[in-house]
Amino acid sequence: MNEEYEYLYDEDYVNFTEFPLAVTLMCLGKKLVALNRDPKTPEKIEFVFEKNEAVKNFVTRYWNGELLVEPKQFWNISRELKSRIRLMK
Repeated sequence: MNEEYEYLYDEDYVNFTEFPLAVTLMCLGKKLVALNRDPKTPEKIEFVFEKNEAVKNFVTRYWNGELLVEPKQFWNISRELKSRIRLMK
């Protein structure tokens, strides 16, 4: 494993590659623990969150189309997260 990258593949964390899901979770107050970039496929980013019942519930509700977030907050967090991803290069 490349020492520049810290991977959190543990039962305490859940990893997603879906950008809008990560932004939605952040809008709902969930803390992004880490960003992982696979050195073999650098365009693929993994968003790491703590695994708990609230996150599992939000993910299920996200995929069922049952969540609403404030649009300006979603946009601002999206821009911030994209900036963080660009800094990883």
